[in-house]
Amino acid sequence: MLEIVESSDGDNRRLHEVEVRLWSLLLALGRSLIALYLSRRASRVQSGFYEHNRGRYFISKGQTRSSEVGSIFGKVTFVRPYGRPISNGRGAADLFMDRALGLVSGFSLMVVLHLTRLSAQMPFARARETFRSFVEWAPSPRAALRMVDALGPHALEYMLRAPCPDDDGEVLVIECDAGGNPTITPSEYEKRCQPKNKQKAASREARKAQRASHEKRERSKGKSKNSKAAIIGVVYTLKTNKDGTVEGPLNKQVIATHDSHEQLFKLLEVVATKRGYGKKKTIFLSDGSAHILERQRRFFPEAIPCLDWCHASEYIWTACGSFNKEGSKSLNQTAQQLKKQMLSGDIDGVLEFLRKKLSEIPKTGPGNKGRRDRLETTINYLDKNKDRLQYADLRKAGLPIGSGVVEGTIRNLVRQRLDCSGMRWGLDRSEHVLHLRCVFLNKQWDDFGKYLEPKDLQLSAQPQKARPYDAKPMCLQSV
Repeated sequence: MLEIVESSDGDNRRLHEVEVRLWSLLLALGRSLIALYLSRRASRVQSGFYEHNRGRYFISKGQTRSSEVGSIFGKVTFVRPYGRPISNGRGAADLFMDRALGLVSGFSLMVVLHLTRLSAQMPFARARETFRSFVEWAPSPRAALRMVDALGPHALEYMLRAPCPDDDGEVLVIECDAGGNPTITPSEYEKRCQPKNKQKAASREARKAQRASHEKRERSKGKSKNSKAAIIGVVYTLKTNKDGTVEGPLNKQVIATHDSHEQLFKLLEVVATKRGYGKKKTIFLSDGSAHILERQRRFFPEAIPCLDWCHASEYIWTACGSFNKEGSKSLNQTAQQLKKQMLSGDIDGVLEFLRKKLSEIPKTGPGNKGRRDRLETTINYLDKNKDRLQYADLRKAGLPIGSGVVEGTIRNLVRQRLDCSGMRWGLDRSEHVLHLRCVFLNKQWDDFGKYLEPKDLQLSAQPQKARPYDAKPMCLQSV
C-alpha cells in the first residue's frame, strides 16, 4: 500500500484511482487477518469430550471440516475440528467452533446485520448491489431472504423489550392509523405452489394463444392492488420548556403489524406503559375508524381522545359543498367559518348550522339526495365523535390536534419500501420487513445488533414460502 502512495507515477494518478486500489488492498488485508484469527482459534482446540443440548460429543483434532465464511471483508476459508456424537457415530456433526465464534450459518453477524439493514431500506436486489459496491462481494439472493426471515421475529421481540429513553417528556402522545401494501391473493399463491412448466412455448403464436386463454378482468376504480393493511402506532412524548413552549416529538417509536387492530393495541399497550401511560398526561390521536375508537376505549381509557383535525376538516368541506357551488367564494368562507367555530370549541353551533342547512334542502329534486346524504354523513360523523373534538383545550395547552406524525410514518414505513411498483408480497416476509424497518426508523439498529449478539442465530435451509394475505403472520403466533 505504501508503494501506491510513494510510487514515482503517483503524481499522475487521480485520488479516485488511489482510493479504489487502496480499498481493495485493505479488504484483502482484512481477509488475511480474519483467516489468521480463525486458524489460530482452531489450532487451540484440544481433543476431548463435551456436552451440548443433552448430547455427548468427542473432538478429534485429526478430523476437520472446511467451508467458506462470509465476513465483511470477503469470503475466507475456515478449517476447524468438529464434534462427533458418541451415542450415534453417523449422527450430525456439531460445529462447536462456529457456535463459539457466533457465526450465523456461515456468515458473520456483521454481514447479516448490514445486509438486513439495507434490505429494510430498499429492494433486495438493490440491497445486495449496494452491499457489493462497498465490500466487493455479496451473499446470494436466497441468503438475503433467509437473513430477513431470521432477524424479522427478533425485531419485534427487541422493540417490546427495549429500555425507555432517559430524556422523555411529561406528555405522552399515541397516534394510530393504517396503510396497505400489495399482497399475493390465494389464487396467486396456488399458482406459485404448482411446479413450473419447463417446456417453454414453441413460438410467438403459441405464447400469444396461451395469454389469450387467461381472461383478464378490467380493473375497477379506486384501490385494486389487493392490499393488506399494516396497522401502525406511533408513541412519542412532548416536553414543556420554562418559557411555556412545547418541544417535540421526542423519542418517536414506531410499531406496526399486519395481523389486526387488536394485536397492534396489545403491542402498543406494552410500549406505552413503559413510556409512562397511566402516570403521564396522554393524548390519543386517530381518524374516525370504529376499530381504532373501540380499542382506544378498552386499552387506553385514561387517554384524552382527539379526532385528527385534517379528517374533520375534510368532512366540513364536503358538507359545505352540499349547499355551495364548487370553487365559489361562499364555499370557502362558510368552510373557514365552521372550522374556526370548531377550533374555538363551538361544536354544537356547527352541528346546529349543518342541521338547519339539511332541513332547507328538499328531499326530492335533481341532485338533492346526494347533497342530503353528504350532509347527513358529516353531521353523524361529528356527532358520533363529539367527545373527541377537544380542539380548543388542546390548542390552548400547545398540544397537537393532528395525526401528521403517523401519516408521515405510513409514507416512510410502508409506501417507500413495501408499496413500490411491481411488488407483490407474501404475508410473512412483509411482516418481517415491516418490523425491521420499524427498528431502523426508531434509530435502534445498533442496539438491536447488541441484542442479537448473545443469541445463537441460524438461517433456515430455505427462505420461507410466500403465503397469501388471509393467513396469520407466523412471527406473531408466539408473541
